[in-house]
Amino acid sequence: MSDVAKAAGVSAATVSRALRGEPGVSEATRQHVSEIARRMKYAIARDASSLAGGRRYAIAVLTSEVSPVLAGAEGALRQAGYDVLLYVLGDADARAKFFGELPLGRRVDGVLLLSMSLSPVEQVALESLEVPHVTVDDTDLRHALRTAVSHLQGLGHRDVALVLADGVDESYDEILVAAGLTVRPEWTVWCSPTVDGGEQVVDVLLDGERLPTAVISSNGAAAVGIFLRMQRDGRAVPDELSIVSLDGQELTRVVGLTAVEGAAKTQGERAVADLFTLIRGGEIEPAEHPVRLVVRNSSGPVA
Repeated sequence: MSDVAKAAGVSAATVSRALRGEPGVSEATRQHVSEIARRMKYAIARDASSLAGGRRYAIAVLTSEVSPVLAGAEGALRQAGYDVLLYVLGDADARAKFFGELPLGRRVDGVLLLSMSLSPVEQVALESLEVPHVTVDDTDLRHALRTAVSHLQGLGHRDVALVLADGVDESYDEILVAAGLTVRPEWTVWCSPTVDGGEQVVDVLLDGERLPTAVISSNGAAAVGIFLRMQRDGRAVPDELSIVSLDGQELTRVVGLTAVEGAAKTQGERAVADLFTLIRGGEIEPAEHPVRLVVRNSSGPVA
């Protein structure tokens, strides 16, 4: 650290604050110190830092499923230099064991809960850790799905398939039923959140009695996979199949897919930002998190 301080022309204390993301350092100085440290291949040893400053640089993430929100939260935590302790509590036994033993101890600075509603007993157990926590539900993803459904209905679509990334609750197809769309069992498909997973979805859909006129994918990479497979098979998008993604990641923009922006991934990133605010002693206020439909080349009227 003293070598970095000398090269940057600042004190060792300033280097420490800058690289930890602590207040009291201007953004220009923070960037300058970070660049010097990067060139010198220097990084703070988080374990030693936690002993000195009381910060553990680890966040526990509790989730009932591996959801798209997790990708945004995990990426934001990693980028900020935090270790992630992931606990997937998908059934009653797992939850009872976790909250009974509470294995986090003094290992984390905060807790992020994804799509989990706590019982009063679980809430008391969590608060006994005496660290900040933020809860994220899946309201935005459901809102995103309703937005996509409304868009496709306006284009005349009634036969719509729903592609869900592994771990997403199957009850999402209830939104299609409520909208009056044709819902067939073979049109609710789960796949890995990857391009390959999306390509395999097309095989499943083609095995059915007939192809839907549109597909809504909860994951952007899977949506791209569906698009690429349709193209490779010589099937026109959107003339033969409209595609809408609920995950407006960069890949969907590059390919030109219609997407609902500001949903799952962004929701996870916002939750992490709120948790960091609490860790630093600040306050957060409830805020609406609107989503918006960005229409591109992958959706069109029913042929």
